[in-house]
Amino acid sequence: MSLDIAMNAWGWALLNFVWQGAVIGGVTALLLAVLRGAPARWRYAVCALSLLLCLALPLAQCLDLAMPGEGDFTTELQPLAGQMPALVTAWALGAGLMLTRLALGLAWVGRARRRSTPAPAEWQARLDSLARRLGLSRAVSLRLLPGLAGPIAMGALKPCVLLPAALLSRLPVDLIEALLAHELAHVRRWDYLANLLQSAVEALLFFHPVVWWLSARMRAERELVADQISAELLGDSRRLALALHALAELDGEDKSPRLAPAARGGDLLGRIEHLLAPRPQATGWKLALPALLIAAASFVAQAKGRNVPDTPTPAVQAAQAAPSEVPPAQQLRLPVNAKHVLVVDDATGKVLMARDADAVVPIASLTKLLTAMVVLDAKQDPNEKLRITNDDVDTLKHSRSRVRVGTQMSRLAALEMALMESENRAAFALARNFPGGEAGFVKAMQAKLRALGLSRTSITDPTGLSPANTSTATEMAAITAAAARYGEIERITSVKKAMVPVDGRSRELHNTNRLVGAKGWDIRLSKTGYTEEAGRCLAMRMMNGKRPVTVVLLDADGSAHRLRDAAMIRKSLARQAS
Repeated sequence: MSLDIAMNAWGWALLNFVWQGAVIGGVTALLLAVLRGAPARWRYAVCALSLLLCLALPLAQCLDLAMPGEGDFTTELQPLAGQMPALVTAWALGAGLMLTRLALGLAWVGRARRRSTPAPAEWQARLDSLARRLGLSRAVSLRLLPGLAGPIAMGALKPCVLLPAALLSRLPVDLIEALLAHELAHVRRWDYLANLLQSAVEALLFFHPVVWWLSARMRAERELVADQISAELLGDSRRLALALHALAELDGEDKSPRLAPAARGGDLLGRIEHLLAPRPQATGWKLALPALLIAAASFVAQAKGRNVPDTPTPAVQAAQAAPSEVPPAQQLRLPVNAKHVLVVDDATGKVLMARDADAVVPIASLTKLLTAMVVLDAKQDPNEKLRITNDDVDTLKHSRSRVRVGTQMSRLAALEMALMESENRAAFALARNFPGGEAGFVKAMQAKLRALGLSRTSITDPTGLSPANTSTATEMAAITAAAARYGEIERITSVKKAMVPVDGRSRELHNTNRLVGAKGWDIRLSKTGYTEEAGRCLAMRMMNGKRPVTVVLLDADGSAHRLRDAAMIRKSLARQAS
């Protein structure tokens, strides 16, 4: 076979794969929709077979075109023959860069393994016990490595699990065991090798978006399969969900390459929701298998031939309406964990869900939405420098703070810290530097409550640390709707992270609501809160299609339950809209 014939054959196969890959993607998307309620391992298999087909089609066609005796090949390809060398050369350069990226990932894995140290014997024994219960015949070593964001599994013939050294002192033993069980599930399934192979397919077919979509979906389903295996091993899916949530709460970015399966992989919020509230399995999923075989046969055949007045808006007035006035048939009925719930369609004022929404309870840091409105109403210089003093230190709850006494920041930066990271010292500083000092702030806050018609809300401090800061879910919905009329509050609370100047240097802030910026969520305003008295609280405004909806959750048992409640509400609203 001459070089010209081989280059022309491969070039023609690459061109054909542009439409062939689109067909594969369309049929795979249809199959995944059919298998939506099936076990994750079946969706994983569909993605794996489709990705394999993506590689097989161009290879098979290249061999077919390059076979001697194909007399019409040169004639058929003649109009494009002059472009093939450039096309194949461009592909070779791109594939070379992608393979280099893969090689660097493998080098990282080898270097990480060499830099790691053996885990204490008691932890190795725990891992060995879990491995035996999983039926693993291969020895799996447990090693410690600083700087990791979470455990990762690596190696095929000599597998090991790398564990962040700090994790042993930051998480309870039972939660660490749950994370280790997840990694052992990856080892049992040879996922490291599978990850490596699919990374190679990504490198060779880097130019087609369907390949990247299939590979990403395959990795997401792989995490769900490992979650299921480890939850069965532990006998408690809630334990794994709590471990994943605790891992998500830890600071740090995961810098491990994607070819090393990690507990932080995939859609973490979706995985937690799936563990806490699994979808019912479809009873007829096996009927999709013939469709998969037919689709595979057809592929082979195809291969051949986004400051304001205080007057309450209608949405605010509607949010203050008694939920009992709404017919129960019009409300969502969901098994949420939060003890006090209100969901309001802001466009119509319709109460979509209510649960003990008029009980007066502590609201914790949701208070800071009112604090922000009062501060913005004063129209002070946002660039004025504020200094954190001992007067801003929490002496009630002795809560932790990332802001030291003596730190300087602008009023705007303090507002961002108070809203995004719920920084109490920043909120205290805003009130202390209000016109008239703290007394002036308290007076302005009471005037704000009267202007909004909030007769059942009581605020005694700007942070929410005091259990005397109370409201109802109904009035919190009104507060959220009012806060949404402030562009600055919307801007600050609707982003996942932001950079603000503190002491002359940039500091990265992270939103305390993990849903902000998550896939499938369009959140326009958000605030979380927690104290022992208030439980886990959330007030947010999100989009349900093109309609804004206010969601208030008060007194949930934990962050994971709060996330699950919000996800359940969003999904139910989406189904109702469709």
